[in-house]
Amino acid sequence: MNIHLKQYLEIYQKLPIDNYFTKEEREIRHNLLVDWEKSEIKELPTLDELIEFITKNKDIVQINPQFFQKFESVWQEDLKNSHKFAKFIIEMGLEEMMWKFDISHMELVSSVLEYNPNHIKALKLKLKTLIRYHDFNLHELPWGVLVEGSLEEELQSVKDMEEAAGKLGYKNKDFEFLVSYCKTYYPLWFEYLSLKEKYGFKHFLESKEIDTEKISIPYIVFNDTI
Repeated sequence: MNIHLKQYLEIYQKLPIDNYFTKEEREIRHNLLVDWEKSEIKELPTLDELIEFITKNKDIVQINPQFFQKFESVWQEDLKNSHKFAKFIIEMGLEEMMWKFDISHMELVSSVLEYNPNHIKALKLKLKTLIRYHDFNLHELPWGVLVEGSLEEELQSVKDMEEAAGKLGYKNKDFEFLVSYCKTYYPLWFEYLSLKEKYGFKHFLESKEIDTEKISIPYIVFNDTI
């Protein structure tokens, strides 16, 4: 086993995650981990060794952003040019660990789906991420739509969301409602912006004979078990 992985494992074998520790013992483990993080890398593990270590010891050691940072040079190259690391992260449900490196869920998803367009967990993560994105974009209706891209980009994103749902066989009344709202209000929002009207978006919608009092965005709970 790689020496740095071995040292990390030994810390948790000595002071296991689930054990109760005194304040002094917690400080000891904290100091050991800080020293480990700061220690000079003498021997890097391969990507396969890193993946095997996490898979085998995920219930024994703490897998956090600091752990991935220690071995960033091992996985960054694969993330740029291949899909093994992204696939592993998604399959292990560790995508939240990547925030420290400014790696979005969609970047991971794109890496995997480029090689395997039907990867179930990647499709689920894509759908879940896009649902959250579009739900956020519309949550301030009728006062505005929170988008930064162009109309074409937003509608393509809606299409991608629908395609992911189709591949997963995901059917949900509220989801269909969200898609319908995206297709209705995105074009209206960009039309409103192009007119540079002095009145607000709510007034613009009412000028289109839209009953703004009946606009209600459903909260979609995406079920990962589909």
